[in-house]
Amino acid sequence: MRIFVSLMVPFILFAGILWQKDFATAQKIAKKRNLPIMVFYESHDCSWCKKMLETTFKDPSIIKRMQDIVAVRVFKEEKNFPSWIQSKYTPTIFFLTPDGKEIIRPILGYQNSEYFHSYLDDVQRRKKRFMGE
Repeated sequence: MRIFVSLMVPFILFAGILWQKDFATAQKIAKKRNLPIMVFYESHDCSWCKKMLETTFKDPSIIKRMQDIVAVRVFKEEKNFPSWIQSKYTPTIFFLTPDGKEIIRPILGYQNSEYFHSYLDDVQRRKKRFMGE
């Protein structure tokens, strides 16, 4: 049994962030589980977006911390998200309340793992104010 458990832990951590297919699905899951939503606002030709997806969001320590956040990627060109979620810059990350109506914390631009951890800490602190925890 120990061998099975020790083999499963790395698999779970390295499985990656579970990205929802669209904003509506993310919002539905977040409401049901009372979790914040992280919207990764990107564009198809954004090299910094790709870098963040390939580095920061592949970091096992970030993946582990993202287990209590509902993540969704939206592309500014596709407009398949609420119109008030906008930025002139990509990437932009929005942490939202579970109903998807209030911004807990916006983050502009590429963030490496070290900086992203500090933003996740800030989201945890702010979440208490926005979500009553």
